[in-house]
Amino acid sequence: MNILQKTIFLSLAFLLCSSALFGQSAKLKRANKYMQELNYSSAIELYQQILEDHDISEAKINLADCYRHTADSENAEYWYGQVVRLAEAEPINKLYYALALQENGKGDLAKTWVEEYIAVVPDNVRAHNLLKGLDMAEELMTKHAGIYEVRNLPINSDLDDFSPAIYEDNVIFASDRDRGSAIKREHTWTGSPFLELFKVQIKNESGQFGAETYGKPEKFSKDLNSKYHDAAVTFSADQSEIYFTRNNYKDGKTGKDDSGTTRLKVYYSRSVAGNGWGELESLPFNSDEYSVAHPCLTPDGERLFFASDMPGGFGGMDLWYSEKDNGRWGPPINMGNKVNTEGNEIFPTWQGKHTMYFSSNGLPGLGGLDIYRMDWDAENASWSDPENMGYPVNTTHDDLGIVLNAEGTFGYFSSDRPGGQGRDDIYSFVKTAAPVEVYVYDELTGKPLKGVTVTHSCAAGEALTDKDGIARFEIKLNTCCDYTAAMEGYDPNEKEGCTAGLTDVPVMVEIPLRCSVTISMEGVVYNQWSKTPLANALVTLTNDCDPDAVETVTTDESGAYSFLLNRDCCYKVKAEKQDFLADVREDQCTKNILEDFVVAVDLYLQPTKGVPTEDKSQTPPNLVFDPTTQQWINTNDGKPANTLVDGTRYVDGKIVPNDPHTWEPSSIPTNPDEPVAYLLHIYYDFDRATLRAEGIPELEKLYKMMTENPNLIIELASHTDARGSHRYNKRLSQRRAEAVVDWLVDKGVSLDRLVPRGYGETVPVNDCVNNVPCNERKHQMNRRTEFRILGCIGCVEPDKSKLSKPNDNARVDECKHCPF
Repeated sequence: MNILQKTIFLSLAFLLCSSALFGQSAKLKRANKYMQELNYSSAIELYQQILEDHDISEAKINLADCYRHTADSENAEYWYGQVVRLAEAEPINKLYYALALQENGKGDLAKTWVEEYIAVVPDNVRAHNLLKGLDMAEELMTKHAGIYEVRNLPINSDLDDFSPAIYEDNVIFASDRDRGSAIKREHTWTGSPFLELFKVQIKNESGQFGAETYGKPEKFSKDLNSKYHDAAVTFSADQSEIYFTRNNYKDGKTGKDDSGTTRLKVYYSRSVAGNGWGELESLPFNSDEYSVAHPCLTPDGERLFFASDMPGGFGGMDLWYSEKDNGRWGPPINMGNKVNTEGNEIFPTWQGKHTMYFSSNGLPGLGGLDIYRMDWDAENASWSDPENMGYPVNTTHDDLGIVLNAEGTFGYFSSDRPGGQGRDDIYSFVKTAAPVEVYVYDELTGKPLKGVTVTHSCAAGEALTDKDGIARFEIKLNTCCDYTAAMEGYDPNEKEGCTAGLTDVPVMVEIPLRCSVTISMEGVVYNQWSKTPLANALVTLTNDCDPDAVETVTTDESGAYSFLLNRDCCYKVKAEKQDFLADVREDQCTKNILEDFVVAVDLYLQPTKGVPTEDKSQTPPNLVFDPTTQQWINTNDGKPANTLVDGTRYVDGKIVPNDPHTWEPSSIPTNPDEPVAYLLHIYYDFDRATLRAEGIPELEKLYKMMTENPNLIIELASHTDARGSHRYNKRLSQRRAEAVVDWLVDKGVSLDRLVPRGYGETVPVNDCVNNVPCNERKHQMNRRTEFRILGCIGCVEPDKSKLSKPNDNARVDECKHCPF
């Protein structure tokens, strides 16, 4: 059944079947007259005859319009496809062509033609809604996937069956199936019988969907059915009152408008105990000049919604409502452009406490009439935005007249989708999903947030939170989804929510949002000796929130670097550069930060070559201790100290004891190109090579340095005091160096990176040499182990390596007596 049929239930100029013939006028004139009289079936026949012999543009245009009015989208597509190429064609025909293409599942081509129409008529809202619907097609086809199970009812005929309503244990519906009347009355729109109200009894002893049994359809009431159209009913909550749609016919009299067309009206009746329905009353806002149809009564009986093309609307049929005032219906009020469009909004129905469903072909949808729902907010006296029900309730064809049980879990609707038994068929459906309400609030204030965009991982689509901070979804049973809330000025957040069995009690998912803040880490990489900035140092950032995420930057000419940080993570930052020891700072955390914040971390790299120097041009920081904050303050900038002064490191104003990233250079002079020897502060008992307990922390520090610089090759240089022979001390110092190597290898450091060398008594740190009287402390300072960087794996230049090199001029022993 076409849209206008469904909208006005075939407002018409009546033409009962007879053998009367029109005058012998030209076929085109007769066809045009039929069309003006809404006698589309006769008009189509004549236009086809004309076009068999002649190529007449007017006939093509009118034939396309006839097929549009009779909901024949395939023929409408064919003829509009020819019309849009005619010079006489109006731009609106491009829109009609696009609508037919969409209904026939040709979305890409429909998009091309609606864009051409918009280029000519840019302000047409319906065209923009059509374009939006085409863009949303994939979302609408998937967002309710698995949520509804739909079945065609066995009660359908090969004609039109639509607009179901629930009455007691019956389904009431409209149908034009009655072909057996003694007097043949057919409406000229399609040549089918007039619509009547039917009822069918439903039984379902098991309560399971699909287990329903249906009786034989029979006419609903002789008190209500007339000889013309009767359809689209609504009942009061106690089912003692009925409102229904009928042609303008009462008490044997037919009313017509000025053009001779019989419009539609809504009539009211009360049930008479044991005696059917009482006298009909026409509602006060009915008129002979326009149609009023498709009544929908709220449960309290105080508001009646309906569809009408009365003046003051936005397009074809609009949704209106009237409120009772002292038992009388007040003037009609248009529901406004949030609902109504330039197309048709029809078949309103009510479910539960605050939900209304309706059909529209002007809002963004899949094609034809789609079913929408919206919720009434009584506190603010406003409606939510219409929500398209999506597939499988909606298709590219006409879907209309939905009705649900009180819980909203089961119901019926009508559709002319392919695969039915007739034109419009009635379908039952059951919801296989549970309601989910996502509550989004400000984490700091605890107040709900309105206008937050909420998405979930189970399907495409999104919802906005209302004034109470709630976004609503229907999610398949026994399904877990990740819900993401995002809003400008806040950091996105995600929570999981799971549905279980079928229920009308929503599953609640709470998502707190924090105000967005900018957190960064900024600092300068310095040469620890000279205090000058280091350019081209590699700075690496890792965190505990995502251990696999690694960010790197290279310092600029000023030695500066910066990173953006996330909240609630702890970071590790490492700076490295060739010929320097890496510096690492851990546990730089961003927890509980509520405003923009900079984590300041300066890094100091110790050279592995050269002579310790100081850059006298740099102003050393002047530090003072603040007893109130218990922090050392840098007086140059007034901030807590983050620096290195005289070998002591300060981080956030606190002294770092036994800083694992600072090494004390040996007092032994070196050349600028020589590796620097750093003290390990590992000392030995006289004539012993075993490691002492107080040396273990130094070894741990060295092990940490080796793991933070995984490519370095170091020399472990051990020494003795001057007592004993040179030969013996050489062997003793070698054993001491090897003891350190063994300890590091046991910890996992590769032996390839460790070079043990014993220097005996040849490199003292003081003047305590042979034949020089010394106290025991001076002897102890010489019994030590140091380390220096020899190079790195993969980057040592052989000719510059400090490792032992083979002598190319060495004499080769021919070894004549060797066994192999």
